[in-house]
Amino acid sequence: MIANPLAQEIGEERLKELIHTMCGNLALPPNITVDKPVYPLSKEAIENVWKQQALLRMLQLIDLPFLENILEPPVKTQNLQLSKEEDLVISNTCLDREVIPRFCVPEVDNWLYAAIECLEYFPDQFIVSVSQQLAQNTNEETRLTIQKKILFDIIVKYTQERDCLLTDEYFDIHSGIIELIENEKSTEALEAIQLYLRFLLPNIKEELRRLLTFMAIASEPNAYKLQKQYDNKTVILKTLAKAVLQTKSLSKVQAEQLIGFLLEYHSELFKTPVTLLDLVSKKLKKLLHGEDPDATSGFTFCQRLTYKEFEKQKERTIQYLQQLALEINSNPSISLKQRKKLIKEFQKHHPEALQ
Repeated sequence: MIANPLAQEIGEERLKELIHTMCGNLALPPNITVDKPVYPLSKEAIENVWKQQALLRMLQLIDLPFLENILEPPVKTQNLQLSKEEDLVISNTCLDREVIPRFCVPEVDNWLYAAIECLEYFPDQFIVSVSQQLAQNTNEETRLTIQKKILFDIIVKYTQERDCLLTDEYFDIHSGIIELIENEKSTEALEAIQLYLRFLLPNIKEELRRLLTFMAIASEPNAYKLQKQYDNKTVILKTLAKAVLQTKSLSKVQAEQLIGFLLEYHSELFKTPVTLLDLVSKKLKKLLHGEDPDATSGFTFCQRLTYKEFEKQKERTIQYLQQLALEINSNPSISLKQRKKLIKEFQKHHPEALQ
């Protein structure tokens, strides 16, 4: 894949610099001493930390009944798309040089640039078709209008033939985000989406970024008029929304809510949340110095206990259970049959208390 500089996340670069510094590759100020060894981390270990912390933070924002789809991404759907398109960015880069010169450079505005970026993920036959149509456009007066119509039509045609980018495997996440949007918690919804997008495959994530950018620009009221009878946003939602999200699990209103939110915040979606940067940096510091990475996880789901404290609490709990079992067995207000039934259930769930 050829990296797109616009898609690079500044926050992660800062974290890489931090890791580089912590590993001792840069000189430390004279007043700082390192009294613990620094352990090198593999790329896989660092990626696991990012994934773990992103998932934990998402669990704080939305309620997820099942985690399997996040821990193990929908390989079947996304890998099928990847196998068909993973080479297109490279193969179509040369073809793009045939498309772009067809445009008069001063006229390559944001609309055209966003549309051309989408073409990088299109099969070769679509690129050839665009080039041929542009070559036939020789009218100077209507050139820009015709160029935009050609590009819009080819984008619509391609997206209608391919699978949607956000699949039903992540339905629980979609529902949780929609709930935040409906409760007017825009900040939390934005962060949840930023975390969610980290779990998508790189090619799906990048194609989604480009498509949403184009959709947002093309849906502006003062942009090129897509259809005479409808406003631009209506046309975009009608023709391209299903390329982003197509699901039977959400109502039409819910799907439109989510896509509308994605378009409104398209320039912020692919940034790394500050909260996640902080959590990951703390975790990596612990790992680099051989300390317990969970000692300061940034999350408090339960009180941390030593093994000794745990054993004491376990022993007290067993004593309370034994006392409860004796009270049930000697309670005259409960029939013998009912007592036997309760003791049987008690033994089933708490066998250690009746030993």
